[in-house]
Amino acid sequence: MNELSDLIDRVEELASASSTPAENRSQISRQVATLRATLNSTKIRQSSSSLDMLEKRLDKAKTLPRQAVDLRKSHESGTAGTVQVDAITGPGARETGQTSSFYLQRQKG
Repeated sequence: MNELSDLIDRVEELASASSTPAENRSQISRQVATLRATLNSTKIRQSSSSLDMLEKRLDKAKTLPRQAVDLRKSHESGTAGTVQVDAITGPGARETGQTSSFYLQRQKG
């Protein structure tokens, strides 16, 4: 994003140069303003998406202590019950925050 911002700055500098024809300056200035607005909008959308993903991961992380207690109790009691566990799994899961639920079942043996 910084490279794009730098390019927009450079176009603005070129537009304001004395060698740029006056009739083109106002058009280029409007286009630069539009580019800046689009860039800012894109940054906001990306930030919002990142925050949403982090919020989902935080919600999942809040359930982990309870799941750990349930798993420990199940193991200590020797019961053959199942415990549901949410885990961040799959390629790119850290970036996307996707989770998968699965069940751990204690096997007597």
